[in-house]
Amino acid sequence: MDPAVAPVVAATSGARLPPDDRRRHLLNVSRAIVEENGVGALSMESVAARAGVSRGLVYKYFGNRTDLVDVLWSEVAALWSVEAMPPHEELVGAGSLRELFDNRLVSNTRWFFDQVERSGLLFHRLQSEPALESSIAEVRKRVEQDNIVWWARLVQAMGVDKERALVFSTLVNAPSHLMWSLIARDQAPRETIETVFFLTCQSSLDRLLASEGANVVE
Repeated sequence: MDPAVAPVVAATSGARLPPDDRRRHLLNVSRAIVEENGVGALSMESVAARAGVSRGLVYKYFGNRTDLVDVLWSEVAALWSVEAMPPHEELVGAGSLRELFDNRLVSNTRWFFDQVERSGLLFHRLQSEPALESSIAEVRKRVEQDNIVWWARLVQAMGVDKERALVFSTLVNAPSHLMWSLIARDQAPRETIETVFFLTCQSSLDRLLASEGANVVE
């Protein structure tokens, strides 16, 4: 959970607030409930009880539970609203394809983990909400599929067979949800996760290039 949420929930319970602040307070309370107990625990009643307000006040700002869930989801989805990366030919510059691979691996992974830390457990918890299934699938497709194609083309440009490059790219992108959970649940330090992931991807690429007898294009 975002560290800023808990103090806001505690400090504003039962207090008179301007409309925008009250709405934000109720969303923060809702987020805390979902992150701590899962989306199934979210209801207009549970939000009212946790916020220290009447149920009618919650309905004043959110028409029903579905409306509340949709707003929470829209805030998480906004974190992942990014454009696809430009073709590697536009990014390589004066360096080598391998340098581009290493640099983008680090920058993209750290950006990804930044979003995980910002969204906390919320995205992970919301995945169990049936009404959000199609929306979540769309975000996954946009974030993951674009990455898989981009990385496959880069590795192929290094001299790896097209099909093997696609398999490698898929394997590189596949662990994202597992690492997401590790960070969101605070099961391992982010630095440790990044180090292991970078070393694994880089050593796997070295082995793949060696097995292909590929010469990295400068």
